[in-house]
Amino acid sequence: MRSLANFILFQLGWCIAVFYPGTPSAAASLAIVAIHLLWISGFPLRELRFIIMVTVLGSVLDVIHHTSGVLNFPGYEGAYSEGMIPLWLVMLWAVFATAVNHCLYWMRYYRAILFGLPPFAGALAYYAAEQFGVIEIGHGLLGVLAIAIGWGLIYPVIVRISIWLESTEEVPLVEQRW
Repeated sequence: MRSLANFILFQLGWCIAVFYPGTPSAAASLAIVAIHLLWISGFPLRELRFIIMVTVLGSVLDVIHHTSGVLNFPGYEGAYSEGMIPLWLVMLWAVFATAVNHCLYWMRYYRAILFGLPPFAGALAYYAAEQFGVIEIGHGLLGVLAIAIGWGLIYPVIVRISIWLESTEEVPLVEQRW
């Protein structure tokens, strides 16, 4: 049940980010992370640390994509034109982090999927966001390939961080793996 609730919240967070980018999306993402930590996570402090780490790593990846011209944000000016990414995208990484140890937990046991699916799924998610006009992917197919490579590199690192944090001792709030 918790994995299903996590999956629904994860999908809701992505849809809100795509349809209402900006402050509404960032606020909704914050609420989703809070709901996740309060009612879904069995180890909220450990998971909060994980969410922060993933949010930083993912944001750095998107900043690299943005500064290299792969990722652009139509309608945003100021800091966004100088290498920053919007807050709603940062918070979307936090929402994504909630899924890694719940509805996406199974992926860690299948190496082919762990290394093969994230590049495809990550690039597809960005491509879908581009279709809704939230982002623009620069450099055509090479831009999509750069996003896929980024996801192919970052997702196994994220899973390694998760495994490392799992090895730390912490008293669970409920009996479950996360």
